[in-house]
Amino acid sequence: MVRVVVVDDHEVVRKGIIAYLSTEPEIEVVGQAESGNQSIPLIEKERPDVVLMDLMMDDGNGIEATKKIMDIHPDCRVIILTSFYDDEQVFPALEAGAFSYLLKTASASEIVDAILKAA
Repeated sequence: MVRVVVVDDHEVVRKGIIAYLSTEPEIEVVGQAESGNQSIPLIEKERPDVVLMDLMMDDGNGIEATKKIMDIHPDCRVIILTSFYDDEQVFPALEAGAFSYLLKTASASEIVDAILKAA
């Protein structure tokens, strides 16, 4: 069972991802947060295998949160889920320790595949 935390400031996106992931027998959503800052104590507590992380959020961005996650839980795999496809956004996230990234235009099955591959 792959333990996942979803971090996104848009509730409809977050809830939609969680609803779909909850139908997958190999995935267990163990938490959600609406900002990078809110995700850190949750990740410390739940110790997920994979975090789906938005890049741009009101209260703490995904790059800084990814750095903190890698410090506290280096075995975790962070997948950046973003609407940005430019090097100025993606490369800093990968440098911060993100395992990979997906665009928010990815299909639900592509997100599941990425989670399973990361784990």
